[in-house]
Amino acid sequence: MMRPRLINRYIARRLIASTALVLSVFVGLFVFFNLVTGLNHAHKAGLYTVFTMLALSLPGKISTLFPMSALVGATLGLSSLAIDGELTALRAAGVSVARIAYASLRVALVLGLVAAVVGDVIGPQAATYAREQSAQAAGLGALGATRGLWLKEGASFVNIGEVLPDLSILRLTIYDFAHGRLKRELFAASGRYRNGVWRLRGVSQTVFRARGLAVRSAPRADWTGIPPHLLSVFAVNPHALSLPDLFRYIRHLRRNHQAAAHYDLVFWYKILAPLTTGAMVILAVPFVFRHTRHGGLGFRLFLAVLLGLLFYVVNRGFGDLTLLYHWPPLVGASVPTLVLVAWSVWLLARAG
Repeated sequence: MMRPRLINRYIARRLIASTALVLSVFVGLFVFFNLVTGLNHAHKAGLYTVFTMLALSLPGKISTLFPMSALVGATLGLSSLAIDGELTALRAAGVSVARIAYASLRVALVLGLVAAVVGDVIGPQAATYAREQSAQAAGLGALGATRGLWLKEGASFVNIGEVLPDLSILRLTIYDFAHGRLKRELFAASGRYRNGVWRLRGVSQTVFRARGLAVRSAPRADWTGIPPHLLSVFAVNPHALSLPDLFRYIRHLRRNHQAAAHYDLVFWYKILAPLTTGAMVILAVPFVFRHTRHGGLGFRLFLAVLLGLLFYVVNRGFGDLTLLYHWPPLVGASVPTLVLVAWSVWLLARAG
């Protein structure tokens, strides 16, 4: 009887190597397609900006593509064991299919947690820097986001405290200069773009004169400033937030009476990502055993890619349905994964 620890290590090495290979191929393909698209705008942004944006997108792509990479990688690793006759040797030594699945699941959960950390720690920092680069490429002249967004428009400096998901703004401050001197400061508690102008609310204005200040307040005012489509680069992307930040932002949206269902859905996607990865790998075990005599490695890899893409489409499509029909976001995020888990366990039981 082979030692369980030896089996775990042997399978782990194969699965880690194959998953890393598949993940690098998938990420490389996406980076290549994005590079081709980005080169069309290289004359405006510059090659350095294009390659910087590609590099900053890597953590997010790794997190998104990892479950499907785990399925294809596990299929590749276990299929290579089957081709070399090593799976047959393991079964002859008394190792059950469930034991192989357990060893694979341990690796999958560890790799899933690593991918979640990459997407939850490195990804948000990269996304923040990417937004700054996008703003500069768009010509907004962003000066930083430590205390809101600092933008330059002509002779004025604009500070926006926050851009909400519907592209309305909070805490707008405009500093108007003339001949190097501050002439006016305007503050608005909130603003919404309507019919080509910003409709501001809670407005207070300070005019700086040679003999003193003039302060005025008004419940509403209009501002013809930066259009909202240019501010879209600053809108919060839920996939680019860490779990704690996403949780806090959801509460913030609710306090401001903003729709938070989409952010709730992404929150549960992130929570369930390691479970999804584990289910993908469990699916690969009976998949390889059932198709050992029905097609070669290429056929099994093709089916694995097809199943991974199908799950991705169903998972995101079902999530969109929950948003459309106002179902609980947890239902939209969990039902496809739970169905995948149940199907994988059923196939595993039949293969054993």
